Amino acid sequence: MDNDRFQVFPYTVYTYESVDSTNAVARRAIAMIGDSADLTVHVAGEQTAGKGRNGRTWLNTDRAVMMSIVHETKLNMDKMPILNLAAAMAVRNALVKLTDNKIDLTIKWPNDVLTSEKLEKICGILSEAVRLDGKKYAIIGIGVNLDAARMPGNLLQPATSVYLECGKHVYVLEAVKAILKEFDFQYKLLMSDPDTFLRSFAAGCVTLGRHVAVINGDEIRYGIGEKLAPNGQLIVNYEDGQKELVYAADVSVRNQTTIDENLIKKLMPKRPRKSNKGDFGRAAIIAGTRDMPGAGLMCVRACLRAGAGLTKALIPEQLREAFSRIPEAMLVTDDEKADELISWASAIGIGCGLGVNERTRALVEKALRSGKNCVIDADALNTMAKHRELLDLLHAGVVITPHPAEMARLMECDTEKVVKEFSATAIEFAARYGCCVLLKSASSIIVSPNGTVRYNDSGNSGLAKGGSGDVLAGIVTAMLAQGAKPFDAASIGSFLLGSSAEKALSFLHDRFILAGDITDIISSEIK
Repeated sequence: MDNDRFQVFPYTVYTYESVDSTNAVARRAIAMIGDSADLTVHVAGEQTAGKGRNGRTWLNTDRAVMMSIVHETKLNMDKMPILNLAAAMAVRNALVKLTDNKIDLTIKWPNDVLTSEKLEKICGILSEAVRLDGKKYAIIGIGVNLDAARMPGNLLQPATSVYLECGKHVYVLEAVKAILKEFDFQYKLLMSDPDTFLRSFAAGCVTLGRHVAVINGDEIRYGIGEKLAPNGQLIVNYEDGQKELVYAADVSVRNQTTIDENLIKKLMPKRPRKSNKGDFGRAAIIAGTRDMPGAGLMCVRACLRAGAGLTKALIPEQLREAFSRIPEAMLVTDDEKADELISWASAIGIGCGLGVNERTRALVEKALRSGKNCVIDADALNTMAKHRELLDLLHAGVVITPHPAEMARLMECDTEKVVKEFSATAIEFAARYGCCVLLKSASSIIVSPNGTVRYNDSGNSGLAKGGSGDVLAGIVTAMLAQGAKPFDAASIGSFLLGSSAEKALSFLHDRFILAGDITDIISSEIK
């Protein structure tokens, strides 16, 4: 049956040059030799028909671990998937030790080992169960990318190798021995003290506390991986408030990040001390009507506060006096100069208090046709929902900032559906129209045109009032003007709006001072 074999107590390891799949070899071994197949391990140099979850093809890479462990078990059939967790723990611990702690790994429930920062796949695990003569055998297939110097770019999930992560060459049999020793330890811990095992697993599991997509066939539901059940199942709290005990579904945390302070520090546009107003962009705000001057005022003021170097506002003539409160903003009151303003701008914010009318439709069309980075908010969104031909002008430089009711109008569905399918709706819109979506709620989602997702959980009920969206639009426009990419600008704006005023100011620090503030300070000092 074997090309060669050796012992790694308590396992007998069989090696092969090439097989269809190591799991298939393990199944045949159980059928041929029964009890003697217990505690055997089958390792191949090549697989011609290796499989991953849901029938996906396992990719052969340079000097990869391709192995299957056969283990007789007394676990009930519904509990056997917990062995995936033990195998994942074994692989992670073994690779960390083999690389002298030079690689930082995490586990995606239930069966993948990923890099901690980029969540790139380094190991996949596929287990199955076989019954023979009243006995149950678990076959645990493990594939680890060891020595690949590059990975294909068209993979369903981004992948990497041990060598790419830390530059160290690890030999296959060296890795096999280390994994088996760790697996023996994890299996015994699982059998003797399952509570301790699950606590240890949870501490290194990226799925817990994260926003996840649970995929069952064609259905995708979004929620948070809350905690593990006693048998190792994942308890998911879905966006519609329902909870589910997930047994063995495909659960993805791919490309999903919860925005925090550290991320915002990295994303904020740099602001050199030796610079001038021209270095920080030109923001054009198209906003306000006679009946709604406040929305435009708040948007413009937020744009200036967030650091735009120059800000011009296109407003009705009747609002000139109201906008005199912000002398730092330049004003345009003639719609015939809209093309000139758009040409001048490096970023455009449009929609706050603008009204739903033909004027708004024409201005939105001009902004979108310019191809420049734009923030589309409020009445600009409502106008797009009414004039649906405008949706075809959306592009990768656009950030739309709807709340659920505005998104429902864009998607031609009920608001309740948007609330229940919050993430799915935002992801679908971004993919369909190729723009960035910032869907606002107590927990907001930001989606890039290529499907990358970030969540913002900062904020409180104090933001549930008129004007918050106008401030958000102004901040995002300012970040675009200063050179932030649309996805990053939307992330920054969402976080700063949601965080406390004090924390927001700590991030903006030297950006938030207006020239008028200096006058106030001088006057105060003179007094």
